[in-house]
Amino acid sequence: MRVLFVTTNWGSHYYHLVPLVWAMRASGHEVYVSSEPSFAETIVRSGATAVPTSRDVDQGELMKRVLADPPDWPETAPEGVSQEEWNSSWRNVSRRAFPMFAALAEELADDVLRQTRALRPDLIVYEPTSFVAPLVGAAMGIPAVRHVLGVDVIYMARNIVPPVLRPLAERLGVGDVDILGLATIDNCPPSMQLPSQVNRIRTQFVPYNGSGGMPGWLLEPSPRRRVGVSWGLCASDRGRGFLVPELVKALSDLDVEIVVTLSAADRKNLPEGELPDNARVVESLPLHLLMPSCDAMLHQSGISTMLTALSYGVPQLVLPQMPDELMESRPLIAAGAGIAVAPEADLDTIAERAAELVTVPSYREAADRLREEIRQQPAPTETVMELEAFVRA
Repeated sequence: MRVLFVTTNWGSHYYHLVPLVWAMRASGHEVYVSSEPSFAETIVRSGATAVPTSRDVDQGELMKRVLADPPDWPETAPEGVSQEEWNSSWRNVSRRAFPMFAALAEELADDVLRQTRALRPDLIVYEPTSFVAPLVGAAMGIPAVRHVLGVDVIYMARNIVPPVLRPLAERLGVGDVDILGLATIDNCPPSMQLPSQVNRIRTQFVPYNGSGGMPGWLLEPSPRRRVGVSWGLCASDRGRGFLVPELVKALSDLDVEIVVTLSAADRKNLPEGELPDNARVVESLPLHLLMPSCDAMLHQSGISTMLTALSYGVPQLVLPQMPDELMESRPLIAAGAGIAVAPEADLDTIAERAAELVTVPSYREAADRLREEIRQQPAPTETVMELEAFVRA
C-alpha cells in the first residue's frame, strides 16, 4: 500500500502522525509526507520521506487577507461550545483561524494535487487543519482519513468550514467535502475525547516530540522532585503571551528542581541571570526524554505536552489562554489529573497550586489512570491493519 500523509508545517501537528508513519513503514508500506519546503528537514529527521510543495506559503499574508475580508460566520454557537463562550472570544478567534486554514488549502491545492497524481496513493492521511487533503482525495477518488491531535477541537467546525472551502471544491470539480474525512484516527484517551459522531479508528498516543539526544544529567536521579516547565514549540503571542519567567519565579521558593525546556525562539525571552538556583534551562529538548523523570509539568495547555505528560503519568498545571487550549484542558481537569490556573493569576496562587500538584497523591493517581488508558489503546501497528482493511473495503 502507498500512503500519502499531508501536514501543515507545524511540528506540534505533524509529531502526532509520526508513530503511524513508523508503523506504516515497519509494516512494509510506502510512505510519503507532503508539506512545505521549510518543513522538509523536520520530516526527514523523523525518519520519513518528505515530498515538498513548490514553495512556502506566507501565513502572515494569508491572515491579512482573511482579516481584510472575513467570511460570514454563525451567530449561534456550534456543538461543544456554550453560547456565552461563543459570544465572548470564540466566534472571533474561529472566524480568523478556520478561514486561514481554508486559504492555506487554496494555496497548496495545485501542489498536493500534482503530488497525488504522480504518487497515486491508496490512502491519504492528514492532520485536522490540512483541509486540502480531503478535497484532493475526493477529486482523485482516493480515501482520505483524518488523524486528530488528541482532543478533537476541529469537530466543532465541521458545518462551518465547508461553505468557506466551496470555491476551492468547485475548482477541483467536487461538491462540499466533509473536512472530517471518511474516518478519524483517534489518539485521545477515550475518557478525555469530546462527544462526536465519526467513523472512529482508535490508536495509541505514542509520545514523539522531535529528534534529540539524551543529556547525561537525565541519567542521574534528581535529589528533589522535578518539575518541568514548557511553553510549546514556538514563541507565543497569544493572550498574556510568554509566561515562563512568571512560572519559574513562582516555583523558585519550592523544594523542587525546575527544568525549563524552550524552543530556540523562546530561549532569548528567559535571560540566564534571572534564573533561581534550583532551575536549569535546556533548548529544544524533546519532552518525551524529560517527562519520565518529572513529578509535575507546567505548561500553556498544549495538547502535545498534555498527552506526553499523561503517557508517563505526570500531573499537570495548565494556563489555557485560547479556545482550543480551554477545550483541551477541561477533560484533564475533569479527570482529576491536573489543575487549571488563569493566566492572570498571581505568583502566590501559581506557587500554591504547583505545591498542591506535587504533594497531593490524587493528582498522580488520576494521571496514572489516564496513562493506563492510553496504553490500552491499539498500538499503531494494529491501527495499520485496520487501515489496510478500511482501504480494501
